Amino acid sequence: MSCISCDLVRCWSGPALLRAVGALLIGLGGPVSASAGDITAFLATGSPGETWRVGAGGALATSWFRIVQLEGEIARLPGEAPESSMTSFTGSALLAPPLGLLTPYGGLGVGVFRQGLGRRRDNGTLQALVLGVKLRAGLLVLKGEYRRCDLSGEPLLPMGHRVSIGAGIGF
Repeated sequence: MSCISCDLVRCWSGPALLRAVGALLIGLGGPVSASAGDITAFLATGSPGETWRVGAGGALATSWFRIVQLEGEIARLPGEAPESSMTSFTGSALLAPPLGLLTPYGGLGVGVFRQGLGRRRDNGTLQALVLGVKLRAGLLVLKGEYRRCDLSGEPLLPMGHRVSIGAGIGF
C-alpha cells in the first residue's frame, strides 16, 4: 500500500518542484521573466513652470541584454502664451537593471524639437539626461521620469527640464 502524502512528496521534489516554481514565477511576471519592452503614454510639464502647461506624449522602449534599453519618444507641450508649443522627437540609450517589479533607469537622449510662438518658429536639436523608474505588474507598466533638456541655439521658449508620469503595456 502506498501513502498518498508520500506519493505527493516524491512527485513534487527535485527537478519537478523547480520546474513548477519556475513556471509559477514566469506566470506571475516575477523576476524570472524577461521583458522585451513597453509602450507608454504620458503626461508631462516643463520648467520654467510659468512657460509650460501640461502636455502629452508616447514612448516605445525595447530591452537588450536585460539591462540596456533603447527608447524612442514623441512629446508635445503647449505653452502658457497663446499659440505657443514645443514638439520633440527623442531617441535614448538607457541603463535599466530590473530589480523585481521596479526598474530604475538612466541615460542620454538626443533628438530634434520644433517650437512655435505666434507666427514665429524655431527648429533645433536637443540633448537630454534621462532619469526614471518603471513599475511593472504583469502587462501593466507605470513610470515616472525626469529629463534635463538642453536645446540648441536660442529657442523661442526656455526648457530647463521636464517631468512626466505615464502608463502603458509591456510585451
